[in-house]
Amino acid sequence: MSLSLRAQFLLLSAIIQALVVGLLIWNSLRLMNHAVGTNAERVAQEYAVTLNLSLSPYAVRARLPELDSYLAEMLSDPDDSFLRYLTILDENEQPIIAVGKRDMALPAILKQGGGTSFKGVRTIISDATLHARSPLLLADNRIGSINFGLSTTDLKRARDEVLLQAGIISLIGFGAAMAMFYLFTRGIGRRLEALTDESEQITLGDYSKALPVHGDDELAVFTRTLNAMSAALRERIAALEQSQQRLSESEARFKTLFDMAPLPLTVSDREGRIVAANRALTHTFGQGADHLIGKRSDEVPFWASIQERERIWAIYRDEGAVHGAIAGVLLPDGSVGSVAIWSSSLTLDGKGAIIWALLDLTEELNAKRELKDLNVSLESRVRERSAALERANADLSTALQTLQHTQDELLASEKMASLGSLVAGIAHELNTPIGNSLLASTALRDRVQAFDRHVVAGALRRSELTAHLEEVRLASELIAGSLHKAAELISSFKQIAVDQTNDQRRVFNLLSAVHDTIATYMPRLRRVPCEVVLRIPSEMNLDSYPGGLYQVLNNLINNALSHAFEQRAAGVIAVRAEAVDGDTIELAFSDDGCGMSEDVLKHVFDPFFTTKMGQGGTGLGMNIVYNIVTGIMGGRITIDSAPGAGTTVRMLLPRTAPQR
Repeated sequence: MSLSLRAQFLLLSAIIQALVVGLLIWNSLRLMNHAVGTNAERVAQEYAVTLNLSLSPYAVRARLPELDSYLAEMLSDPDDSFLRYLTILDENEQPIIAVGKRDMALPAILKQGGGTSFKGVRTIISDATLHARSPLLLADNRIGSINFGLSTTDLKRARDEVLLQAGIISLIGFGAAMAMFYLFTRGIGRRLEALTDESEQITLGDYSKALPVHGDDELAVFTRTLNAMSAALRERIAALEQSQQRLSESEARFKTLFDMAPLPLTVSDREGRIVAANRALTHTFGQGADHLIGKRSDEVPFWASIQERERIWAIYRDEGAVHGAIAGVLLPDGSVGSVAIWSSSLTLDGKGAIIWALLDLTEELNAKRELKDLNVSLESRVRERSAALERANADLSTALQTLQHTQDELLASEKMASLGSLVAGIAHELNTPIGNSLLASTALRDRVQAFDRHVVAGALRRSELTAHLEEVRLASELIAGSLHKAAELISSFKQIAVDQTNDQRRVFNLLSAVHDTIATYMPRLRRVPCEVVLRIPSEMNLDSYPGGLYQVLNNLINNALSHAFEQRAAGVIAVRAEAVDGDTIELAFSDDGCGMSEDVLKHVFDPFFTTKMGQGGTGLGMNIVYNIVTGIMGGRITIDSAPGAGTTVRMLLPRTAPQR
């Protein structure tokens, strides 16, 4: 009969506790017997000493019989003493005195020197009496013995009571321990039963319920392990179900792709028997799947010759696969065609299989043959066309050179037009100071002649001399100022003209260069009228090409006067410069004119783009500005503009232009 784990645990606990209780009782009995014996021997020794001391005076005088009645009276009441009998023997073991009640003869073992010896007193316990024997000195130095018996009833009663109490306590402890074990195992049993029930649910496939966890003992750890295992099983089963679903979907997709593939496909076993075929095979070769399943390819009208099949299978056996081998086959109309064959090994239902892919190359090969014939005829045409193209290319090269030459002439014309405008402005600007000088010198000449006549006539007065000197001084200052202004204009013109024609690199002051350029346009600016505002640090120098800068400013001013301030009563042009870092400056040219639309802004740097086509505009001004800023001066240029919001041209220029 098999016992449950709980019953086995209780039975084992009961056996272990019974053994422990038995050992405790046995050890207690042994200790009590030892204690009783030891105490009895000690009492016997004390009695022996007391009797020896009391009887020795009488024994050495042979007067012991005198004590017979006294001793008998002393032993008559058992409650007065533990002593039950007293017998004194002489050296021949003959009794001298014998009093008290003795239930048995003196133990012979004591006469023979046996029993337990304790300080000269030999004892032996029999039933409820401790028998003792000790030597006694008699008259004439004879050695007799004192033999007496002591009652051990009280000691045994105390021992029995102690043993009884110990037994009862042990039994109570045994019962309490068994009850505790029972309750403990009952709780464990219930938890194990719950775990068993839940485990059976898991065995039946129910992984949704988690096992309850109580405490942190081994069962709780085992329960957590079961819960973790259940969760892992749930995840694993879910993953397996998803994998199964994906596998089913993959099989369905494969079957669909296999059937719907435009390329003819068949699947055969290792012996060449066809187990599956798709629709494309029927469409291409006129063989339905129902007529092919279970047959080998040599059993159906497919190969152009039996040698073709043997050749393809030989390639498969030697190389393990077929990669695009060309073979002759019979087409549905009975003609011979060509197909490219590929193969790959796979496992189907646990068995080896081969998938074959067939590509009909008949039309392609026919087309290649036709194309080859066509290529032969085309080669002659190509040679003829090549000659014609070479002639056309020569004409185009000539036209391109002419166009480039024309563009260079237009660029030079633009620069010369700018220089011509500069000359016209300088000439107009020089008319005023030179005319003033001429007028002042003529008036001064007339006044000198009149003064000379006064001097010759002798009618010169001091007041006339003073007035004449003042007129000479004013005329001289006017002539000197006008000529000085003309000299400055000529100097600026010479510098601009030299820089613009030579395009030499030098170190120049940016404020002076901008001021000279603005000065040449002052007549046109006054006619608008247009105010010019310069915000350029006086100490800002550039190591660059001043001719390029003059050309840029000329084109920007011309654009502003021609486009920005058209149909405007007045305007403002501002030129601002500031240092971006130690190597770069930003030069900004802005106006408050009509601005540009987004479409114009997109093409503003394109060559030959102008909004005044047919009105004198060439469309090269801003293209020249872009090429000079980005190419010659090594900078970058951007334009911000909107209709009615004016235009700002920002140029980032290096302080030291790159070497050309």
